[in-house]
Amino acid sequence: MTISAVIIILREVLEAALLVSLLLSSSMLIGVSRRGVIAGMVLGFIGATLVTWQFDRISDSFEGVGQEVFNAVLLVTIVLLLSIYCAYMKEDAARNRRNLHAPMIIACLIIALALTREGVEVFIFIYGFSGIPADLLSVLVGGAMGAGIGISLGVLMFYGLINLSGKHRMMVPRTLFALIAAGMASQSVVYLMQGGLIESRLPVWDTSPWIPENSVTGQLLYALLGYEATPTSIQLLVYGMTLLVFIVVTAIAHRR
Repeated sequence: MTISAVIIILREVLEAALLVSLLLSSSMLIGVSRRGVIAGMVLGFIGATLVTWQFDRISDSFEGVGQEVFNAVLLVTIVLLLSIYCAYMKEDAARNRRNLHAPMIIACLIIALALTREGVEVFIFIYGFSGIPADLLSVLVGGAMGAGIGISLGVLMFYGLINLSGKHRMMVPRTLFALIAAGMASQSVVYLMQGGLIESRLPVWDTSPWIPENSVTGQLLYALLGYEATPTSIQLLVYGMTLLVFIVVTAIAHRR
């Protein structure tokens, strides 16, 4: 039970930790106040608490697939906000202070929505063992270990990003934003298929013998790339289209 808790909590915490570290480092890069990210973390915790409180009502909506619809909408919204945020990522952004309020607000919304989604998953998982004292301690210990690993990796990424120099200062964060967004878009397709709103299809390939999804490597790739061992054709299509959108947005922002 402890190992399972480590993997599950690591998956949820790692994705949020990497996103927070990316937004914090990029905010420093373009001169945006970090108050937006901090405010987003507070709002995310509040949002996760409120959604968990109304979880049964949300799940019963949309003819019983409310949870899937809720997660898909959150992910798509985050992807859209990330694309807009990337448009503001320019080295000369700090010269025009009037344009820095928008990326700060966008960063706040991204963090708030991401932490709401991940926080709900963590709260629901732990709450499921609240009536089983024999397993609850193991779950809490495993959850603490998973959270510690996820936060540590996020901190390492933050310090790695702020110490980049030259052309990598912009290229690496933009690339990571695009990959994370593409992974989230692909995950939204999975939720819609689980809810029966999109026709489920056979996987294009299966890489689970080499990189299992429940391994630490698989969870790291899941957080960074949206890795799935058995993706369907529509997931790959959405993944590729999202990457294309971010390339176009970055090119337009660079030219402007």
